[in-house]
Amino acid sequence: MYSIFKLNLLISFIKRKILPKSLLSRFVLIIIVPTLIGQFFALHLFYERHWYNVSYHTSSLLTEEIVSLLKSDIIYRDKNQQKTYINLSYIIIPLRSTVIPQDNDASDYEELQIFKKSLSKKINFPHKVFIDDNGKIVVNIIIDKRLLTITLPSKILLNPTTYIFVLWVIFLTILLLSVSLVFSKNQIKSILELTNAAEKYGRGENMESYKPSGAKEIRRAGLAFIKMKDRIERQTTRRTQMLAMISHDLKTPLTRMKLQVELMDNTEEKEELNHDIDSMKYMISSYLDFARGEGGESFTEVELNEWVGNYISTFWSNLHIQMDPKKGKIHTKIKPHSFRRALDNIISNATKHSTKIKISVYTRSEYAIITIEDNGKGIDESERNLVFKPFYRSDKARTLESSGSVGLGLAITKEIITGHYGVIELGKSKGLKGLMVKIRIPRIVSDATL
Repeated sequence: MYSIFKLNLLISFIKRKILPKSLLSRFVLIIIVPTLIGQFFALHLFYERHWYNVSYHTSSLLTEEIVSLLKSDIIYRDKNQQKTYINLSYIIIPLRSTVIPQDNDASDYEELQIFKKSLSKKINFPHKVFIDDNGKIVVNIIIDKRLLTITLPSKILLNPTTYIFVLWVIFLTILLLSVSLVFSKNQIKSILELTNAAEKYGRGENMESYKPSGAKEIRRAGLAFIKMKDRIERQTTRRTQMLAMISHDLKTPLTRMKLQVELMDNTEEKEELNHDIDSMKYMISSYLDFARGEGGESFTEVELNEWVGNYISTFWSNLHIQMDPKKGKIHTKIKPHSFRRALDNIISNATKHSTKIKISVYTRSEYAIITIEDNGKGIDESERNLVFKPFYRSDKARTLESSGSVGLGLAITKEIITGHYGVIELGKSKGLKGLMVKIRIPRIVSDATL
C-alpha cells in the first residue's frame, strides 16, 4: 500500500510540475514522444541487427577469400607485381625492403572492427588492417619474411550512404513534426476562439463576430455555447420585461395613493403612509436594478485615484469623507455607471450606520484595491458571506440595507464587482473599528511599472 501511495504521489507530481500546461504543448508532446521512440528503435534495430549482420557476413566472405589466397601457391609467383585473385588485389614483396604501416583510423569504423575480428580467427600470421590515403582498405600479412599487401575497395565494407539514411530519417521526422504542429495549432485556434468568446460573454462584451470552426466536436461545443447564450439572454429579457411590467402596474396605484395621501391633513398617519409608499417605491427600484444587472455597459480605462476623487466630490460632497489615495497613478478598466452604483450602495450604508468614513486606494501585485471603512457597528463574522445573497436580511447584526430594503443592495454590488473580474470582501476596520469593505479589481500593469 505504501509503494502504491508513493507511485500516486509521483504521478501527481509529474502531472503538476513536469507535464506542459497548454494544450498545444501537450499536442506536441503526444506527437514527438511516440515518433522519437519509434525512430530510436528503428535506427537501433537497423544498426545493431541488420547492419551488423550484413557487415559480419561480408567480413566472413572476404576472410574466406584471403584464407583461400594464403593456401594457394600463386602468391609466391611473380613477386613485386600487382596481381588479382578472385576479388582481391594483392602484391608480395620482401619484408626487408619496406616498413609495415600501422593501424590508423581503422578503430573508428565498426565494420572494420568486425572484419579484423573475423580475420584474426582465421589467420595465424601477423597482420595489420588500415585505410590508406586513397581511402582503400589495406591488409598487410607477414609470410616467411615476405609482406603480402591486399587492397580492397572501402565500399565493400564501409557504406557512406548509412549516414545519409540517418540524416534522411531525422529530416523526415522534423518535417512531419512541423506539419503536425501546424495542423495542431489550427485545431487549437478554434478552441481559443471559443474560449475568448466565452470570456467576452462573461464580461458582458459583444461577441457577435464569433462563428464556430474547427473539428466537428469543437463546432458542436461552439454551437452549444451560442444556444446557451441565446437561452440566457431570452430568459434575462423575459425577467426584465416581467419586472418592468410589474413595476409599471405597481407604480400606477402607488401614484394614486400618493396623491390621495397628499390631500390628507398633516397627521401622524399621513407620515406613516408616506413612509410606506416610499418604501414600496424603493423595493420596486431594487427589483429592477437587480434584474437589469449592468445593462451591457462597456469598459473604460480610468486612473482610479482621480476617478474616485471626482466621484466623491461630485456625489458625496456634503459628507466629510477622508480620502487616502496612494501616490502614483493606478490605471484600470471599469464600467463607470455600474461601478458608481456599487460604491453608492456601500457609502450610503456607511452614512446610515456611522459618523466617519475613510476611503483608501492602493495596489497589491496586479490588483487595484479600494477600501471603504467606517466607525459603525459592523457585521458579525458569521454573517459576512450571507449578506451577499439576494433577499438576505440580517437581524442580528448591522444590515447593509435601509429599513425599506428587500436584501438586494449587496447582491447587486457583488454582481457588479464580479463583472469587473474583481472580489469584494467584508472585514473589520483596524483604524475606525467599524466595518471595512475591500474591493479588488485587476489593474493595468505597464512596462514602466514593471
